[in-house]
Amino acid sequence: MENDATKAPGMLAALALPEVEPAETPNAFLAVVSKTLRETVDVDADLASILSDHLLTATPHANAVTNAKAAIVALAAKRAVSAEEQPNG
Repeated sequence: MENDATKAPGMLAALALPEVEPAETPNAFLAVVSKTLRETVDVDADLASILSDHLLTATPHANAVTNAKAAIVALAAKRAVSAEEQPNG
């Protein structure tokens, strides 16, 4: 009959927590989201850039939403002017 001392190392190993990777930082996570968004084919590159610059940061500026909105409105205005200049086809 085995004594408890010889069983202990095996039991402790069975109870040990599995090794886990360190938690991803918010900056690292948001950088991946931003990069993925910018590299996706069906995503508007200019809009993705605005979102990445203003909103997809771990510590956004106090006026991040206002600044993003202004950038989006400016982008829309620029595109509206470009669309008006194109001949009807």
